Amino acid sequence: MKKHNYIVILVGVCGSGKRSVGEKVAQRLEIPFFDAEKLPLSKALPEGQLPQDVDLEKWLMSIKEIIIAESAKKGCVISCSVLKKEHRLFIADQVDHELDWVFMNGSYEHLIQRAEQTENHDRPASMIKSDFEALEIPKRALTIDIASPEPENIDTILKYLARKYG
Repeated sequence: MKKHNYIVILVGVCGSGKRSVGEKVAQRLEIPFFDAEKLPLSKALPEGQLPQDVDLEKWLMSIKEIIIAESAKKGCVISCSVLKKEHRLFIADQVDHELDWVFMNGSYEHLIQRAEQTENHDRPASMIKSDFEALEIPKRALTIDIASPEPENIDTILKYLARKYG
């Protein structure tokens, strides 16, 4: 693939595979991967919750700072759980770089089944419901079906980027 400073942001509910897919996409693009839920400000959050009020703005600003820093270097891949439309717009409006949003789409039933089968999953199946309630599906994003095999989803993202940026 042509060298480009990709900023790829994978969004979706917990258990959708955004971290696993994001890590592998970043590896293939030879750029860093960041899990927004593991940022220092996020560590004090209750499971499944975004920061509230002022903390939310600080958390979004920390994501923005990563994007600005990494876009000047080689780019990066970031995974975030459920970002509302206003949060995505806030981040996009704060940076002067093309952002490629990828929505990891799956049914509630499929995600519950995956969570129950995964021992090391960092959020219990009961938290998936709150994610679905908060979910605002991005309309301007590459949508990935998480029921497809992970290697196929990684290839889909990479082919999308290759077509878009030549």
